[in-house]
Amino acid sequence: MKNILSVALIAIFLTLCVSCGGNTAEINKKLEWFLKQHKSLKKDYYIGKFGIDNHPSGWDHGAYLSAYINIYEATNDVRVLRALNELLKIVYNGNDSITKRVDDRTKTILPGWGTREYEYGKDGKARYSDMLTNALYAYPLAAFARIVKEDKKLQKEFGKDANRYYKMVVDLYKAHKPFKKAKDSPYKDKTIGLAFVYPKNWYDGEDNYSNIEAPINWTVIIAKPLIEIYKAAKADKKDASKYKDTLQKVANYTWHNIKIKSKKGKKYLFWYYWPKDINVEQRDRPEDITHGAKMAEFVNALLSTDIKTIWSKKRAKLLANTFIYGARINNTTFANYIDGSGGVYKDDAATLYDWLEVNKFSDNKIYSILNKAMQKEGQDITYNLATFAKFVRFAK
Repeated sequence: MKNILSVALIAIFLTLCVSCGGNTAEINKKLEWFLKQHKSLKKDYYIGKFGIDNHPSGWDHGAYLSAYINIYEATNDVRVLRALNELLKIVYNGNDSITKRVDDRTKTILPGWGTREYEYGKDGKARYSDMLTNALYAYPLAAFARIVKEDKKLQKEFGKDANRYYKMVVDLYKAHKPFKKAKDSPYKDKTIGLAFVYPKNWYDGEDNYSNIEAPINWTVIIAKPLIEIYKAAKADKKDASKYKDTLQKVANYTWHNIKIKSKKGKKYLFWYYWPKDINVEQRDRPEDITHGAKMAEFVNALLSTDIKTIWSKKRAKLLANTFIYGARINNTTFANYIDGSGGVYKDDAATLYDWLEVNKFSDNKIYSILNKAMQKEGQDITYNLATFAKFVRFAK
């Protein structure tokens, strides 16, 4: 996800990145920089990449789409939505329900963006419509629909597309039915948990993952688009109760897989990569710092709704502490795992930008720590639109 910035714009990016979270006038002034990247991004990352067998996995492409959502939320500039809509039309038209491409696992056409990128199937060559990839594209589609449905001024220009995107995401979740009752619920508080469970006939090479609960980060990534669908349904005055119920139960599942730990008197949240009731290889591996940020994204999005869940602002502060105290080794160094174990995190600090979503629960400490680490590594002039957009929206 690096190096889509032109050399001519490096100085502009440096100026903005150092002052991320500045006043609105400054952000709007630098908005022009973001918009100038659109043409090359569309050409290099989207045109010709969808509706083909070797489909993108979703991580990079979904993050870039979400960048437009973050920039729009920070600026309310309609040009951002117009640019995003150009990309979403490409994504929409590449959906298997449009191209009629078959999922190798079920031998049927499933709504979604089937891919061979994860080397699925016993021979590693199968094309699966997997819900992780699907969710990474469903989120910006659903968020776009929600933004338009919540603002009457946008509906004349974008209403038709918003309705198409909303329906595509709703149909996706209806077809896949990704969530099942967690095996260890009801919990002690009598609540039920929902988790993403690999469907039948799910092979990753010779390993059969059929009917087991996936890594926790899969569950939160797959649940996040439903937050936008819930809001969009409410804006349309439709019944959103089923989405509310699902999100409450996913929230229960995440919390009941979490422990509170302490380091030098500072409490933070800890959880494993796999849920606690699953017996798989590396079962006792702690969650890693990058996938852990997906929990931060989910919790922050959940707390932006009117849904009452087991997650509270107080617990979100403990989650922010996971980055500040659990995973951090010193002022500019992080560990691979969220409890400070697993060795030193050797990738760029800029790749940890998703933790900014709980920055507001950290008294701006996450921004301060991450910004210093990036400056030390010299990464702030070379990183991408996804990093940029998170700083613009979530850093103070």
